[in-house]
Amino acid sequence: MSSTPAVINFWFEFASPYSMISALRLFYALTNKQAPHAAQIQNMPSCHVPELKNIRIIYRPVFLGGVFKAVGQQSIPNMAVPIKAHYLFHDVQRSLNVFGCPGFPGTRPALWPRNTVLAGRMAWMLSQGPEYIQVLDSGRRPPAALQSTQLEWAHTKTLAEFVWRVYESEFIANEDIGSEEVMGRLWDAFVARPGQLNEYQLPDGQRAVSLAGEDAVKEGFKASTQMAVEQGVFGAPTFTTEDGDLYWGNDRMLEALSHHRVRDKIGQNAGFCARASNANL
Repeated sequence: MSSTPAVINFWFEFASPYSMISALRLFYALTNKQAPHAAQIQNMPSCHVPELKNIRIIYRPVFLGGVFKAVGQQSIPNMAVPIKAHYLFHDVQRSLNVFGCPGFPGTRPALWPRNTVLAGRMAWMLSQGPEYIQVLDSGRRPPAALQSTQLEWAHTKTLAEFVWRVYESEFIANEDIGSEEVMGRLWDAFVARPGQLNEYQLPDGQRAVSLAGEDAVKEGFKASTQMAVEQGVFGAPTFTTEDGDLYWGNDRMLEALSHHRVRDKIGQNAGFCARASNANL
């Protein structure tokens, strides 16, 4: 068996409650944390913490408003039908409670969805790696190419925690992640804190918020959203594979992570991304 890690792209949006569950599961997997109720969730596809041996997770934040516009989605999925909206929050609350993470609202919050653009840009900036941020912080324009496939394991773990903490702030602490103060505080606590990538001397939260407003970051985050559309992404969370297949939804994470092991059995049904990009949606 090849020792080259299988690459799985994790497309997420901070307004998406189901993306929050996926972010929590990957955070625990990447940081080798033991889930509070590990034994009980072992056989639950929506909660199980996956094993990431020989798998590289690429975090790819997107702005779902741009995705929905591109694919012709006129409203937030599940929100047009009241009972579906009620079920969505009940379902996510149930999964997080079983996982051992209480506090998620059981009904739709009055201010949901919040403005997630700043959070998305900061997550995208962090996904490009510490060297990218250093170049940006120096006043130079960093390369336009998306570099997130090159992140070292330690950097991915920092990114995974930051992403999870943003969700935690938004949905459990009921904070406004569109606030510069909130996002700067989260960056200080989980990216720039002592022990996190110290050798790179990353900027503090206030500066990181400022950098997220640079044209290079705005363009990069927009390009990430466009890339998602080109890959056939139509919602979040979504997982795409190296050979161009797509798995939509938190409950399909384990199948996505196993894709490289069963690729030969999927046959010509694989490759959804390529077919979607040529479907003239």
